[in-house]
Amino acid sequence: MKKETLYRYFEGIASREEEEAVYRWLDVSPANEEELLREREFFDAMILVGNEEGHKLKQVHFFVREMLKVVAIVAITLACGGYYHLADKKELLSAMNTITVPMGQRMNLKLPDGTSVWLNACSEIVYPAIFSGGKREIRLTGEAYFEVTRQEKNPFVVRTERCEIEVLGTKFNVEAYSGSDDFSVALMEGAVKVSDSDHLSSPVLLKPDQEIRLKDGQWKVSAVSDYDHFRWREGLVCFKDVAFYELMARFEKCYGIQIIVENKHLKDYACSGKFRISDGVDNALRILQRNAKYTIERNEDNSIIYIK
Repeated sequence: MKKETLYRYFEGIASREEEEAVYRWLDVSPANEEELLREREFFDAMILVGNEEGHKLKQVHFFVREMLKVVAIVAITLACGGYYHLADKKELLSAMNTITVPMGQRMNLKLPDGTSVWLNACSEIVYPAIFSGGKREIRLTGEAYFEVTRQEKNPFVVRTERCEIEVLGTKFNVEAYSGSDDFSVALMEGAVKVSDSDHLSSPVLLKPDQEIRLKDGQWKVSAVSDYDHFRWREGLVCFKDVAFYELMARFEKCYGIQIIVENKHLKDYACSGKFRISDGVDNALRILQRNAKYTIERNEDNSIIYIK
């Protein structure tokens, strides 16, 4: 089987004839299924390093080497549950890919249907190697921004610990960190339906420039008041009238460092501003010191910052 045909199949742009050819090839030998799994791993590596030349066979070994660099930033697990056929030998069930972004990092990737996803720090996405008809379902823990490729017959569904978000083609942001009581969906374009995972309340249909938040167990729909909040995908941390303690929690995710606030006078202090993450946490803390009185200390290995 030509590698170019497999890559077109993985990307979801193969013709019906090419899809049938892949199915027939898989029926020939179990070794072909093993080869498909190997090529799928290479294809995912190409997507993650974001090189448009990645689909060329000559580049495969280069991308494998590049993946060693990516692993230092993003933990990638290919849960190879295996590819197999149903009774009619036509439908291929996909392996699941899990991508985890650690503290202090962000990443952008394309899903097999062409949907673009930006993942914030401390986030995880689980998605099939191939969307095989019907709903395009993924699982999310953390925060992500989606630009969904429109497919009228195949709704795109984001499942989180608390809610399910269903769309056709749209742009929206989801914040659903595990262990947090807070949850939010903000819609920039298109339409989304948000449903409670426990089905305790009726689904909510959001319109552009609206957001829904779960705060202290209560749902609230309102207009998006500040789009700067979603500029984290540009490498910015933006905040307006945010409690100092809450901002430090954000800094921990953005900069990948533990921050302990010991200064009790900062408990009621709220701040506003905008920082480029690449400028570093020390720069951000020094600027905040202009309006708040505190000192900064670090432990011996610089893994913890103390605000005193």
